[in-house]
Amino acid sequence: MELKHLHKIIFIFILIIFNIQCENNNNPVSSSSKIYDTPYGKVSREDDYPLYNLDYTADYNFDEYLQTGSIPDYTLNKSKKIDFCCSCFSAIGEDSRLLGRNYDWSVSSVYYVLHTHPDDAYASISTVDLSFFNYDQSESPDHQNNLQILRTLPYFPFDGINEKGVSIGMNAVPAADSPHDPSKITIGELQLIRLVLDYASSVEQSISLIQQYNVLMEIPPIHYLIADSSGQSVIIEFVNDKMEIFHNSHPYQVTTNFVITGTEVPQHSPCWRYNIAWEYLEQKMGTLSENDAFDLLHSVSVSSTRWSVVLNMKMNYVRIAMGRDFENIHLFHMKK
Repeated sequence: MELKHLHKIIFIFILIIFNIQCENNNNPVSSSSKIYDTPYGKVSREDDYPLYNLDYTADYNFDEYLQTGSIPDYTLNKSKKIDFCCSCFSAIGEDSRLLGRNYDWSVSSVYYVLHTHPDDAYASISTVDLSFFNYDQSESPDHQNNLQILRTLPYFPFDGINEKGVSIGMNAVPAADSPHDPSKITIGELQLIRLVLDYASSVEQSISLIQQYNVLMEIPPIHYLIADSSGQSVIIEFVNDKMEIFHNSHPYQVTTNFVITGTEVPQHSPCWRYNIAWEYLEQKMGTLSENDAFDLLHSVSVSSTRWSVVLNMKMNYVRIAMGRDFENIHLFHMKK
């Protein structure tokens, strides 16, 4: 074989390899990606929004927390803001088992995807907004100023899914009044989400677990949407010292930022995002592809949308778009 032909073959081979690599890299990790070793697990920077991924390998002792309701040595900045506008929905028609959520908040911050897989509880993936902590954005995650905050991140999930296919999201609401039983331990509103992720294998078990505790509604107060891989979905609110439970009567449910209790939704919803989501899900009869789910999240997103997440309850993974960048969607698989 002549040398010039050999060079041509080598060039074609290199070009083929290059094209294969490009095709397999539709969502490239940022060039700033770096791994940080911390006492609580490895942290990787997934993009420059910034979004970090923490594989939490330490014991966060949530079972002990449930006996006392006290998180040792942490500082959380209480929010007095009321300009919230999150959107959440379950899509559980036919083979569809998705929970979608936009997290909207006017303060930009640092965001974490958190993997937990404790020995005595279910593995899960959740998200955390660090604008409520004294996180030092000028320093790396493994800096001493930030390690104490990383230690407590499992206690503050904003939405998530566990290995049993139970998904949960929340929305801020103007007011919530939870019952108080002196014989029960009181847990926080975000720690309720951790309770469900760690110990619930279904919607019904989620309800049963929540009923075992008092739930402290903080600022802002919230309500919850929970769904599971069997196709069950429920909205939970705290109104007039009662826990209100709304099971799905359709293969979908929607929550935004108004209290469902006492309303005639969907006929008289006060929220345009609720109306759009309900009409879209009704048209699709609750059967959405992941692309459909992101299209819906896009249509109800706002300028302050920090992340848009789709939780797949059949496949047990999470896809998330940061800052309304729906062209670059990150994929996170469950770690057990």
